[in-house]
Amino acid sequence: MRLKAAAQKSLFGQIMLWMFIPLMILWPMSLLISYPIGRSIADSPFDQSLKLSVSNLAQQMHSSFTERALSTWGLSVPTSDIQDQVYYQIMTAGGEVIAGNVNMPQPPSIDGIVVNQPQVYNGSMYHESVRIAYMWVDLGNQAVLNSRFQPNSVVLIQVAETLNKREALAREILQGVTLPQLIFLPIAVLLIWFGLTRGIMPLNRLQDSILQRDTHDLSDVPSADAPEELQPLVRSFNGVLHRLRRHIDLQKRFLTDTAHQIKTPLAGLRTQAELALRTNSPEEQRSSLEHIAAASERTARLVNQLIALSRTEHLAEERLELVEVDVVAIARDQTIFAADRALQNGLHIELDVPDTKIMVNAHAVMLGELMKNLIDNAIFYTGTSVTVRVTADADHAHFYVLDDGPGIAPDEREQVFEPFYSVLGEQGNGSGLGLAIVRQIAVMHGADIGINYNTELPMGGPHGCQFHVTLLRAHEAESAIPAKS
Repeated sequence: MRLKAAAQKSLFGQIMLWMFIPLMILWPMSLLISYPIGRSIADSPFDQSLKLSVSNLAQQMHSSFTERALSTWGLSVPTSDIQDQVYYQIMTAGGEVIAGNVNMPQPPSIDGIVVNQPQVYNGSMYHESVRIAYMWVDLGNQAVLNSRFQPNSVVLIQVAETLNKREALAREILQGVTLPQLIFLPIAVLLIWFGLTRGIMPLNRLQDSILQRDTHDLSDVPSADAPEELQPLVRSFNGVLHRLRRHIDLQKRFLTDTAHQIKTPLAGLRTQAELALRTNSPEEQRSSLEHIAAASERTARLVNQLIALSRTEHLAEERLELVEVDVVAIARDQTIFAADRALQNGLHIELDVPDTKIMVNAHAVMLGELMKNLIDNAIFYTGTSVTVRVTADADHAHFYVLDDGPGIAPDEREQVFEPFYSVLGEQGNGSGLGLAIVRQIAVMHGADIGINYNTELPMGGPHGCQFHVTLLRAHEAESAIPAKS
């Protein structure tokens, strides 16, 4: 079954979506919050009116009380209108209604009675919600009232009103808030869309500049016009281009060097093969075949070293992962590997290492390649013997390769590390790549490498050569456990 490719998401669409979703969530929330606020604003003037009605009734009772019967007091009471019903009640502290509606609810129970202070609460009358203002009033020494309602002269005055006008005003306030939001919300979305369109223009220009490039153009992308937020992306992209250019250059160099260096050995192989074909002498044919075998061996060694140099240069561009390794163990392994070649050439090879581990931070394969090339170089140029030695001091590990060959003159010691440079002499037909590989690996490890004459040889004989590599020790990883013998 063919799987569908995941649909690519638009950055513009994602930003618009994540800005539009909060707007759609916050707008209904603002409506929910606006209604209670509007209702609170609407309640304030109506509550004040109810409190004023309660105070007016209290004032009338103080100023208009006469000897008339209580049922004919003639109080001026609040009246209903076409929108709301209004109710009132005057009641003694003992619960006897003096005037007004007998079905009004009682105010909330509180500790003690506070007189002459109007207050409001919510209630219900005849299955309809009402807002009620009340006040406890002390009538003092009103003789007629006291004679009838002894021992208390405190009465409760309440005025209630239904909520229709309040709710209508709250709805008007809510509409006044909501309608402008409904108008401005689409405008805000359009402005956001316009702003995002303008904001991502630099990204579009960057995309166009990359798409319009020639396929062979690997130069850096100009970052001067890129916004600050895109600078890390441009720098990262330019870093990739730089590594790509470097790798392409290494490949070109590898191919060029390989073609140049292999051309001469291949020409020699062809010449020897043609010579062997033209002659009928078994001795001459054998000589040509021996030359072919030797040239093939040199060519194979050249190709292997070209590959090693290319790999080393490639790793030099990357961040090597260094781990703690034992210099003694690596030197022992490389000496064992080189022993067969030394014996085939009639040479004596000696390993001089301590019995304890010497730990350094290194890339084990690359460090082994460094030692291998130094030992091979010594075998190639020495007279009779090669010595591989490892020592250490408080801070450093030291790796030596000594031979008794002709040595390297001081004025050539820097040049021998250049690719394809060989010291002239009887055996000066090496590839010229081994020491270039050695220096590259030493640089990768932050190691120092030096060349001197072999001072251990007797005076009057060959100078010999001593290669000395110095690496930092990994003190925290050192172990006194004896190395494998």
